[in-house]
Amino acid sequence: MSTANKTALVTGGSAGIGESICKHLLDQGYTVLNLSRRPAAKSHPNLIDVPVDLADLDATRLVLSDLARKYDVTTLVHNAGVIRSGLIEDVDLADLVYMDRLHVHAAILLLQAVLPAMKQSCFGR
Repeated sequence: MSTANKTALVTGGSAGIGESICKHLLDQGYTVLNLSRRPAAKSHPNLIDVPVDLADLDATRLVLSDLARKYDVTTLVHNAGVIRSGLIEDVDLADLVYMDRLHVHAAILLLQAVLPAMKQSCFGR
C-alpha cells in the first residue's frame, strides 16, 4: 500500500512522544489525525488536529464517528495517557475512573472505529 493513501490516527500527538510519532508519520507521507485536548504546536498540511478529551466517552464516540466517515484510517497509535501517582491512602477513585476511560475504554472505541477501514483495505497497524 502506498503512503499516499495512508492515514494514521494518533492520540496525544500534541507534545512529547506523541508529537514525535506524528512527525515521523508525516515524514513518511501519512495524513495524521491528532486526537488531543490541545492542538499540536507545529502545523503541517497533512496534520489534522481534532480536539477531544478521550476520557469523555460520548465526545470520543462523536469524533470517531465523524472521522470514520471522512477517513480510511489504517494506522492507530493510542499514545495519550496520564498517571496520577500518590500514596494509596490518597488515591481518589475519580482519578482511577478517568484513567480507565482514557487508557482502556478509549482504546476499545478507537479500534472499533478504525477496524472497518483496516479490514476493507486488508491492512492495519
